[in-house]
Amino acid sequence: MRPVNTFAPRYLDHHPAAIKVPWAHDNTEADEVLFYVRGNFGSRKGVEPGSFTLHPQGIPHGPHPGTTLKSFALERTEELAVMFDTQYPLSLTAEALSLDDPDYPLSWLG
Repeated sequence: MRPVNTFAPRYLDHHPAAIKVPWAHDNTEADEVLFYVRGNFGSRKGVEPGSFTLHPQGIPHGPHPGTTLKSFALERTEELAVMFDTQYPLSLTAEALSLDDPDYPLSWLG
């Protein structure tokens, strides 16, 4: 069973040196899918409500440039999103591929 995570409105870590956005990582054993429901997702730029993101296994990803430093000033988040990791690699349909944003992988370049 793979995890399902909810990102819901909440207070963030209050330590002055806390990094309050997810760290850079790669999922070595699963594809990671996020559905953004509403709010301002603090680690991502240009993601709107109703967006899906897919990070295939082994692809490094994490906060966009500049969002880690901005997170030091945050006290809470108002985001709402659902994330799940897959047990098996996903196969994308032609319809899913037609919705692909070819610039998304470049969004980490700052």
